[in-house]
Amino acid sequence: MTFLLENWSTLEAIFIIAILAFLLYRLLLSIRKNKAERVDIPKTVGQRIRFTLLYTMRILGVGLGAFLLVAFFIMLERNVYSVITETMPAPSEVNIPPDLPFDVEEVKFEGGDGLMMAGWNIPSQNGATVILLHGYGANRTVMLWHARQLVNAGYGVLLYDERASGESEGTRRSYGWEDPRDVAGAIRFIEAESGGGSEQIGIAGCSIGAQIALQSAAYSPELKAVWADGPSTVRAQDLPPTRNPIVALIMLGNYTLDWMYEIKLDMDAPKPMIEIIGDITPRPIMLVGGGRAQPLVGSEAEMMVTQYARHAGANAQTYIIPEAVHCDGPTHRPDEYASRMVEFFDIAFGITR
Repeated sequence: MTFLLENWSTLEAIFIIAILAFLLYRLLLSIRKNKAERVDIPKTVGQRIRFTLLYTMRILGVGLGAFLLVAFFIMLERNVYSVITETMPAPSEVNIPPDLPFDVEEVKFEGGDGLMMAGWNIPSQNGATVILLHGYGANRTVMLWHARQLVNAGYGVLLYDERASGESEGTRRSYGWEDPRDVAGAIRFIEAESGGGSEQIGIAGCSIGAQIALQSAAYSPELKAVWADGPSTVRAQDLPPTRNPIVALIMLGNYTLDWMYEIKLDMDAPKPMIEIIGDITPRPIMLVGGGRAQPLVGSEAEMMVTQYARHAGANAQTYIIPEAVHCDGPTHRPDEYASRMVEFFDIAFGITR
């Protein structure tokens, strides 16, 4: 398996070249066969036009068929590769940065399925704690910038490595499908630490972490506010309708990808985000997205943020950062981002300054 994954791109190129070579071979055979056969050339102008059109359409049909066959193969093998690699554990060593300006307590708590989650806890100074969730394949350290802004504002913070990532337990990742169970464990941990559930709890995440945060808020009413930066899809249905042929192909591929995940994980797929995000009402949501367009697919704001906002309802706000692409708002507008995030949670929890 290791050899296969390490050489996947090379094998992919070999298979594509082989398919194209086979199609070219069949086309040349067909041309030779046609030349060997006697073809009666039409005599009238109308018949010649019809003959030329039919011949051209035949050639175009072969080309279109070849393109669709190659496109289907690429989509299928990319999906297989994604399912294999994106469900594999992503362990990493996690160390407290020596220059961290606040103290953290190393903790472990039980998430879903009896798995132990490893994290850092910073006690609250204002009666509210925010759970921070990282992107796919990363660990809790990538959310330290967010933690710093919240801790400076008096918030408690619980950062932890998602299942099968960093130092948390787990034999597989699930693209966020199973992770809300672990967030429920984080809520139980915070409630126990605060002495019986007196703490107000919010949640913030980036990318897959934002997707998990939104799912968790839909299922866990204890979460009173959600900051979701660059939330990804849960299911193929979450992608908005489009006239862009590239995005349409991505959507088609995502339907087969969902099916493959169900087989690989041996579980039913969760509900699409667009079906559950409305359940967060009336709790506030901030949907953050990059506004810088990318080739072919456009911007994150156009594709996902407005889609989720449309289904969420009046309790959802959007914060579009024009220079950002994906989860890089703090790099482009650090002061503005920090101010907006703290203000959002302050209003949600009724904290005055």
